[in-house]
This record gives sequence, C-alpha cells and structure tokens, in this order.
Amino acid sequence: MNEEKFWQLIEQIDREALEDGDADAAVEPLTEALARLPVKDIKGFEECLAQALYQLDGKVFADHAGASGKSADGFLYARCFVVGSGKAAYDSVLADPALMPAQTDEWLEELLSVAPEAWSEKTGRDTDDWDFSASVDYETGSNSAAWPG
Repeated sequence: MNEEKFWQLIEQIDREALEDGDADAAVEPLTEALARLPVKDIKGFEECLAQALYQLDGKVFADHAGASGKSADGFLYARCFVVGSGKAAYDSVLADPALMPAQTDEWLEELLSVAPEAWSEKTGRDTDDWDFSASVDYETGSNSAAWPG
C-alpha cells in the first residue's frame, strides 16, 4: 500500500464522531473499508500507520502535547488522533509541533486496532492471531533519534 492510498483510507474516519468523542464509531467505517481489501493491503495499512506514528514520536512533539505528552500511552494516543485527523492535520503538526493536541480528550487509541480488526473480519481468525510487525515501532520513545539524551 502506498502513502496516498493510506491517507485515502484515513479519510473514511467519521470526523463528526471523532469530534463528539465517540472513537469507536469514528474508526468503524475505516475498519469496514479496510476489511474489504486483500490481506496484503491490511498489512500495508498497518505499515503506513506505524511509519506515520513514528514520524511524530519525538520530544519536540511530546513537549507540545500537554498532559498527553507526560505519559507514553497518552502521547501515542495523541499521535493517533493527529493521524486520524487526516493528512492535512498530520502535515501541519509535522511542520509545527506546537499544533499537537494538548487535551486528553483528543486521543484516538482505537486507530491502533483498525488493522487487526479488519484482518480478523477478513480472515475469520481472532485478533490475537494477528502477528504482523511493521518495520518501525510506533511505541513512544522508539524513534530514538528524535529523543535527545
């Protein structure tokens, strides 16, 4: 999957539900769209997601993420919110870390479950059997070059 297709899929997120704080409903259309694709595309989506989250994993972004930047999980979920907000929002935050969401209600942890859930729907297997590993780790602190000293 290429980056353009990834961002087209991200546009499936229900922005109104996201703004209303209903993250499950927000990602449901994305999960359904992804489940209609071949397994290789589901894995490709996960790779693109990991790459996008990795790019936002840095001290300069965490410093602007308010309370979310104070915990590893909170910062990951805030980065998910940025990605889930679409390419324009993502590009804006990359260019200006001060635009990182600073509120804990601006989290989208559910984005992390989209590919495994879509894969499960596609294959009929349990999400516990999902064993794909992206080329980069999106967990907070994994992008060591962006976390000085």
